[in-house]
Amino acid sequence: MPCSLQAEPRRIRWSLETQNEIALDKTSVVFTVFSRRKPSRSCLADIEQYFQQPPPQFLDLELAVCWVLDCLLKDDNYPSGLLQELSQSNPQLRLSETVLQQALAFLEQQGSITTYSKRCPSRGRPRRMLHLQPEARQQAEKLMTPWHSWLSSQQLMLS
Repeated sequence: MPCSLQAEPRRIRWSLETQNEIALDKTSVVFTVFSRRKPSRSCLADIEQYFQQPPPQFLDLELAVCWVLDCLLKDDNYPSGLLQELSQSNPQLRLSETVLQQALAFLEQQGSITTYSKRCPSRGRPRRMLHLQPEARQQAEKLMTPWHSWLSSQQLMLS
């Protein structure tokens, strides 16, 4: 007869709310605010500064796929070249290497891109170049309208 040992689950208490004090300006009363996250700003002037210098916008998987397709519609490229191009052409946008690799894996699984090795004289090992398949070009071009619309809206918001 099998014996089953069950360990008693450990109970961990996490504070769901934190108490934060926010001064509306330097002469007003300090208010106590309960929230689930700690604000990174301590007064309204700091929040105004946030809008003057907003943090970078990270691309999610869908937007990363659009970025990759946009680049590959122009020419073959390599993964780190895509990241460099994004930082040069759209400095307010960021793309993590993890999300980029997920986007590339998605496009490869869809049969939209292929890879090949290209030797560069200034590098010791060949680069893994990405190539947009001709069959995927029309569908990629169709995605460019909403992608460029999204890009424009982001640039307007950050201007």
